[in-house]
Amino acid sequence: MNLCIFFRRSAWTFFWGMFVLVFSLQSAYGAMAIRVPVKGDEGADEEMDLYGGSYALIIGASAYRAGWPSLESIPGELDNVENLLKRKGFKVERVRDPDSRQLKDAFTRFINQYGYDRKNRLLFFYSGHGYTRNDGKKGYLVPVDAPDPDKDEKGFLIKALGMNHILSWSRDIEAKHVLFLFDSCFSGTIFKLRDRPKPPPHITRLTAQPVRQFITAGQAGESVPANSTFTPMFIDALRFGIADLNRDGYVSGTELGLYLQEKVPLHANQSPQFGKIQDYELSRGDFIFLAGEPADDKAVELSPPAAESEGSAYT
Repeated sequence: MNLCIFFRRSAWTFFWGMFVLVFSLQSAYGAMAIRVPVKGDEGADEEMDLYGGSYALIIGASAYRAGWPSLESIPGELDNVENLLKRKGFKVERVRDPDSRQLKDAFTRFINQYGYDRKNRLLFFYSGHGYTRNDGKKGYLVPVDAPDPDKDEKGFLIKALGMNHILSWSRDIEAKHVLFLFDSCFSGTIFKLRDRPKPPPHITRLTAQPVRQFITAGQAGESVPANSTFTPMFIDALRFGIADLNRDGYVSGTELGLYLQEKVPLHANQSPQFGKIQDYELSRGDFIFLAGEPADDKAVELSPPAAESEGSAYT
C-alpha cells in the first residue's frame, strides 16, 4: 500500500472517530435519561426508568423598552441557571429579551420539538416582570415590548402572555413531567393548594405518573427585587441538595416548592406559591431532580446520542 494513502486513511479515520465521540458526548450531555430506585409492592427495592430525555427552556426578559423598569441582573442570574441545568443533564434552549411574538414562538417551538415524547421531562424557567389584573384572577408574563397597563391596558393585553395560554399548553403537552418556574410576582388560581403537602418518604411508581407543576417567586402586589432571591435559592436547592427534604438523594417538585416557600421570605419580601394543575390525571406524579452534583449519584444513565443542534437564542 502506498504509504501516503495509508497515513491519509489513518488520519481520516482518527479525526472522524474523534468527531463522532465529541458529538456523541455533547448530545448525550443534553439529553439525560434517569433511572431511579423505587419501593415495589412488596416493599423491596426496584429500579424504574423515569425519563428518556430532559429539556429546559429558559426565558429572560430584562431590557424592557415600553415603560417597565429594566431588570439588569437577570442575564447573569440565568447564566447560572443554564449552567446548573446542563450539569443536571438538561438540553437547554435560551431566549433573551423576547418581544410578544418571540415569547409566544419560543413556547410553541419548544413544545412542538420536545413536548410530545411521553418519556421526556420538560422544565420552563421564566425570569422577568409578571402582572395580575381582575382582583388577582388573571396573571400575565410581560414581554419587553408590552406597555404599562396603567397607561395602555388594551395595548398591554395585546402584548402580554396570559397564564391561560400556559395552562392550555401544559394540558396539550404529552411529556410525562413538566415543571414551570416563574421568577416573577403575580397571582393565579393554578397555584392554590387546599393543604400544605408533605414530601413522600421515598419515590414510588406513583411518582412516574403525569404531572404539571408550577412555582412562582411571589404573589400579586409584591415587587420584583433588583437582584433575585428566588433564582439563586433555586440553584442552591438543587446544586447542594438542600431541598432534598427526605434525604433520599433526589429533589422532587413538591420538595422544591416547599423549600422555596419557606426560605425565600426569610431574605426577601416575597411569598412563593407552588402547586399542581387542577386536573387529577395531570397531578398524580412528581417532577424529580438528582440532588447535589451529578457525579455524586450513580443512578444516572445517559440516553443514546441524538443529532440535535444547539438551542437558539434571541438577542
